[in-house]
Amino acid sequence: MLPVAELESKDRLHLPGGGLDSSLGDATSFHPIVRAGDQLTIEEHTRVADAYLEAIALGPASVGSVLNVRLKVGGRVVRALALGPGRAAFEPETKVQP
Repeated sequence: MLPVAELESKDRLHLPGGGLDSSLGDATSFHPIVRAGDQLTIEEHTRVADAYLEAIALGPASVGSVLNVRLKVGGRVVRALALGPGRAAFEPETKVQP
């Protein structure tokens, strides 16, 4: 294994077309902003109230991707959408009902 920067400078890997293998580019494009074990604030905004709950990420996620989180209150596992480092929002079908 070589770092991608080193691969790009090595005669373009002698691949047809002179470029990097497209599957290699896909594997390096995932940049998680949330990692498993990170503490998150899960947000839900409605016309009636704004809710903020604490949770633990159960897997990695990049901005806009979905991940499982465990709520600190009750321990329930729900799906959330990563908004940024330490922030996520409930997926529409997994909203917590009072």
